[in-house]
Amino acid sequence: MEELVDEYNELTEEKTGKIISKETAHSKGIWHSAIHIIMINKDKNKVLLQKRCQDKKLYPNMWDITVGGHISAGEDSLVSAKREFKEELGLNLDDYEYKYLDKIKEEFYYENISSKEFVYVYLVIGNVRTDSSKLQKEEVSDANWFTKNEFQELITANKIIKHDKEFKIIEDLLN
Repeated sequence: MEELVDEYNELTEEKTGKIISKETAHSKGIWHSAIHIIMINKDKNKVLLQKRCQDKKLYPNMWDITVGGHISAGEDSLVSAKREFKEELGLNLDDYEYKYLDKIKEEFYYENISSKEFVYVYLVIGNVRTDSSKLQKEEVSDANWFTKNEFQELITANKIIKHDKEFKIIEDLLN
């Protein structure tokens, strides 16, 4: 089934009232919205990252933010965050301490994809055993905890998708 998203105006950062497919948004570089969840453990010394599966169109086999996904047409960011957290990690967001952090304007290009997104960023604090998580195999091949130094090594080695603004948030959160 085709995933539908709301089109956004780049200047006002508001919905235009048009609904388009995610594929159209990415092929034509149309602004739309997404969520990112950053999960930090309770000791605040590790961040949980996911590794994208090899079949993803964007950045296959790359490490990424804890959870990420598009906001479906007509959906608000918190509903999307809860849905994506459940889909990708098999976890219920309401079981954890979480809060909305920021809306970030993010633009990137990958092969023939032009992604222009307003990303609603959420922080989740909690301890999760990655060996017992129910990862969404179509999206996520692995999930692992990383210390600040290990996280910085992933960035230096270009093994993680560049989310510069979120990286700054993560580095500020980690001890």
